[in-house]
Amino acid sequence: MEDTKMKFLKKMMQAGLAVFFFGLLATSTVLADTTGGQFVDKDNRKYYIKDDHKAIYWHKIDGKTHYFGDGGEMVVGWQYIEIPGTGYRDNLFDNRPVFEIGLQQKWYYFGQDGTLQEFVGWQQLEIKDSLNVGKKHGEGFEGPEVLKLANYYFGQDHSLKTGWLYDQSNWYYLAKTGHLGKDYLGGERRAGWINDDSTWYYLDPETGIMQTGWKQLGNKWYYLRSSGAMATGWYQEGSSWYYLDAQNGDMKTGWAYVGNKWYYLRSSGAMATGWYQEGSTWYYLNASNGDMKTGWFQVGGKWYYAYSSGALAVNTTVEGYYVNYNGEWIQ
Repeated sequence: MEDTKMKFLKKMMQAGLAVFFFGLLATSTVLADTTGGQFVDKDNRKYYIKDDHKAIYWHKIDGKTHYFGDGGEMVVGWQYIEIPGTGYRDNLFDNRPVFEIGLQQKWYYFGQDGTLQEFVGWQQLEIKDSLNVGKKHGEGFEGPEVLKLANYYFGQDHSLKTGWLYDQSNWYYLAKTGHLGKDYLGGERRAGWINDDSTWYYLDPETGIMQTGWKQLGNKWYYLRSSGAMATGWYQEGSSWYYLDAQNGDMKTGWAYVGNKWYYLRSSGAMATGWYQEGSTWYYLNASNGDMKTGWFQVGGKWYYAYSSGALAVNTTVEGYYVNYNGEWIQ
């Protein structure tokens, strides 16, 4: 009994190490070759038969890696299956017990001949959706020429990458693994606006490259920091200040009410300071921080009065004091 327990624990440790290494390598090259059988076509499916038993799960046959489902059918296309190399689902036939301990799953892609594709770099493949995931050989699998395509990136270890990717001096975002409606997310190169960890980024709609700096989208302007993160609130560039909407990041122009104060942003988005005329009405915007003045204020040694609207009082008496046509208090 003790020997049996030790063998089991040793097997578990080996499986754990294999899962760790294959989480890094994502390759089936350490699978032992399966020999002595042959491929058989039956009922529009392909099987590998040895001694009247069907191969199931991971096998390397004639130097090529294949995967067979629970019923022995060889798979093609996108598959979300356990990582090879654990020992529990490697080189099995349907007359062997199947263990379900410690299985970890990842995305793999098999060609139409059922061979595992060990890609490196960018690949354009059919998008993963409910119509073409988990297909068996002969099950109406359609190739990339007739399906909606997506761009995927595979590392030097052949693993499908997700999340942020830095490639040839550019940043890209690859969808993280998950499930959304009928779409199986994982590795698709994203484009347009994306939200990652509560931060918005904009990716070129054609190339997927993360954008930085000023960007006009439609009739609105946005500023994307060097990190790609969309700026919100006040942003300074040189000696000019801009205000980007706190919620959606679009650059504001005209009058803006921010933090209980009024500001005026020119058509360029730059915050105005000093005297500003709108029609026949003058306003004064603080020379240092741009907020609109109201009440009595002093500029260049002269006193002026602005109503609560910010409009400069002219040719009138305010609180017993006369201001002339320039708005200056006449003592």
